[in-house]
Amino acid sequence: MGDGQDLVPVVVGVLIRAAEGVAGGPGRAVADLVRARLRATPEGARAVDAVDASPGDARARAGLTAAVGELLTTDPAFARYLATTELGRPADPPTVHLRVDPAVAGAQARAARIGAAPVLVTLALIVVAALVAVGINLGSRPLLRPGGPDLAHAGRTLRDPAQVQGVLPDLRAMPGGWQVESGPQSGAGPGEDVPCLLPDACDQQLAYATVTFRAVTTHSAQFTVVTFASADAAGRAFEAMLAHVGGADAAAAVPLPPIGDQRAARTHGAEGAEALVRVGTTLLYVRDSGPGADAAMPVLVLFARLLAERAQQAEDGREPDAAAQGATA
Repeated sequence: MGDGQDLVPVVVGVLIRAAEGVAGGPGRAVADLVRARLRATPEGARAVDAVDASPGDARARAGLTAAVGELLTTDPAFARYLATTELGRPADPPTVHLRVDPAVAGAQARAARIGAAPVLVTLALIVVAALVAVGINLGSRPLLRPGGPDLAHAGRTLRDPAQVQGVLPDLRAMPGGWQVESGPQSGAGPGEDVPCLLPDACDQQLAYATVTFRAVTTHSAQFTVVTFASADAAGRAFEAMLAHVGGADAAAAVPLPPIGDQRAARTHGAEGAEALVRVGTTLLYVRDSGPGADAAMPVLVLFARLLAERAQQAEDGREPDAAAQGATA
């Protein structure tokens, strides 16, 4: 399927049929996962709502097509997954009906009754084997839990501090000229390095990890990863932390390109700049400090994108290996 674009019309068709109230049908369960994945972003949610409100509207359908195309382009792991489902399989060939002589048909029926038992046993074994295979391959991505916190391909929840620490960049992932200044450090729940970000729900904060790098130009870059039990909890922590980002000094908000599900950035004069990004159930914080750091927004964007990509890899069940390209210290 390549980048998954061949699947776009198939997925859009299933979503439109669902909006029209057509019950069941091939791929309906998988389509529910696509709907949930689209609703994880404002643009995708608007596209789904527009089609739900008016399935026959050409503009609504075009918007949904664009949203599905964007989803499959930006989430290749999800596109590869869809290619393994019924949405990625070719339609069954048309059935050909042959006219059979009645006598021959009777003989075939008797033979079918005699051989039915072993055939059914064989089919049952095939089905059991297929279910076992699905259980192995999708165990960490439950297919039929559209409301669960570990929604398939909406990103698994990172609970182990070692997993969270793996999201942090190491020297291989950093541009040239950067060295570790402190860390990495990690722990479960809130800790000394990362306090509770949800005072009314500290139990929703699962794990954290942090590391600081220093460059020869006296710049330092701090990376912090905090995980939560749900995307909703991570979103509330994003808003809570955003209210405190910048402290008492006059922080100025600056735009960030589309990174993660939520993002924000602030500068602090000549002292530095910081970015806050949410990827699914994971909250990411990057601070670039040092003289002239406010003029180094491209570096802050590079680091924010790097951390977000590594977080997405971890939530997809992969070993984070994304590395920054260019922008030496």
